[in-house]
Amino acid sequence: MRHLAAKMALALIATLATGNALAQVADANRQTAAQIIARVLQKNIERSAALGRYTSDRTYDVDYSGTGGTHHAELKVHAEYTQPDRKQLTVVSESGSKFICDKVLRKLVESEQEATGLANRTQTTLGPENYDSELIGEETADWPGVEPGLRTWVLKVTPKVDNKFTYKGRIWVSQDDYAVIRIQGEPAKSPSWWINRATLDSRYVRRGDVWLPAKNVSTSHVRIGGEATLTIDYGTYPVVVESQSHP
Repeated sequence: MRHLAAKMALALIATLATGNALAQVADANRQTAAQIIARVLQKNIERSAALGRYTSDRTYDVDYSGTGGTHHAELKVHAEYTQPDRKQLTVVSESGSKFICDKVLRKLVESEQEATGLANRTQTTLGPENYDSELIGEETADWPGVEPGLRTWVLKVTPKVDNKFTYKGRIWVSQDDYAVIRIQGEPAKSPSWWINRATLDSRYVRRGDVWLPAKNVSTSHVRIGGEATLTIDYGTYPVVVESQSHP
């Protein structure tokens, strides 16, 4: 009986030790996620200072299928960004459904310009005041537009405040320069009553020392039936100028 009791005690100690070790690993993961986000925020400041100006010619494209049939609309938009936060978006042409162009795509362009402002950038920052983050793994980025073999951390992010600029889902952070290079998830707040569910997939491309949007695909499921897919192709960035103050 004494030997059995000793074995049971050892088993209990081992179980407690394992549980304690797992708790420490979980704590380490939380600390690691916090450290990664802190570096991302610091690097974002440096990248923002490095980016003096860029231009791009974008295509905003919507395909809708559902109640009322199938509809398509497209905007061509010229974008110019100048440090520190001046972004000018000019609609060059439009085609397809006039309703979708006016009520969806042009509104989207206006919202993007609105989000450039400092107050809204503060709302969308990944800092701990706005998001909880959790490190869930590591991956090699294998999608088009990134360098082969680029290692990333994958983090789950959950907003603390729901608004039209925040999202919940996963982000991929490059391990070589702490940049968010992909976002997958859904808006924290539905952008419209008539949309009951939406998903997004945003990818970024490296140009010199900075990362810029490459492509965004968003799918919205409409309450009255049907599905709309928005694709934004951000172009090739023919002009990317680093700030003269950047070392």
